Amino acid sequence: MFQNLLLYFNTWLGIRIEMHPACIPALKFIEKTLPGVLTWSKYFTWWFMHIQFLTAAVLSVHRISSIFFPLRYEKFWSQYYFIFGLVFFIYSFLPTLLWLGFGNEVSIINGILSKKRNSENIVKATNVTAVFSIIYFIVILTLGLTTSILVSSKFKAVSSSYENVAKKLTRIALTYCFVYTGILMWSVITAMNSNLNFLPLFIVAINQNLLVFSSDLMTLSLPYILLIFDTNVRKHVFRRKTPVNSNNFGFTSFLISS
Repeated sequence: MFQNLLLYFNTWLGIRIEMHPACIPALKFIEKTLPGVLTWSKYFTWWFMHIQFLTAAVLSVHRISSIFFPLRYEKFWSQYYFIFGLVFFIYSFLPTLLWLGFGNEVSIINGILSKKRNSENIVKATNVTAVFSIIYFIVILTLGLTTSILVSSKFKAVSSSYENVAKKLTRIALTYCFVYTGILMWSVITAMNSNLNFLPLFIVAINQNLLVFSSDLMTLSLPYILLIFDTNVRKHVFRRKTPVNSNNFGFTSFLISS
C-alpha cells in the first residue's frame, strides 16, 4: 500500500500536474525549492514500474510459502522483510541502466520552467519497458496459476471444502493479470509505434493520458480485487461483528466463510 501511494504521488509530480497549465506555477515553485526533483520524478515513473511488479509477485510467493511452511513462513518474512525491500529497491534501478541519462530533464531557464526531451533515451526506455512488461505479465500469470494449483492439490488432501480457496485464488490471479494488461498493452504498443509510426496522431497526442490511465488501472486495482474476492480482507476492512465460520487445519493464511 505504501509503495502504491508513493507511485500515485509520483505520477502527479512527474506527469499529471504539467498537463494542467494553471498548475505550472506550482511546478516552478517546486523546481526552485528543490532543483532536479521534477527530473527525478519523471525518471521514477520507469523505476516504479519494476518495483510495482516485484511487490505484486512477492505477494503470490508469500502465499505459496504460507501454504507449505505454515509454521515457519511468518518468521522468515519478518526476518528478511527489510532485505527483500532493499533488493527490490536496488533492482528497480538496473533496467534503467540500459539507457544513459534522463529521458526528460526539467529546469528553469531565464525564469521559465523548461523541459528538455531526449528522444533517443525515450525510445530506448520505451522499448526496454515493453520487453520487461511482457516478462512481468508472464511471471505474474504463472505465479498466480501456480498458487491456485498448489493450493488446490494441497487442500484436497485435507478436505474438499477447501476447493473454494483455490477458486478464489484463481479469480484473484486472473483478474489481476487482466488489469496488468493495461500497462502491458500501453508499453508494447508505444514501443512498436516508436519504430513503425502506425498510431493515429490524435492517439499519440493523448499518449500521456493513456499512460496515466493504465498506471491507475494497475496501481489502484488490487485493494478492490481483494475486497471482492478475499473474505479475510472484507472481514478486516468492514470489521464484521458476527463471527466468520472457518475450518482451521493449521493454515493461518486462509479463512473460508460459508
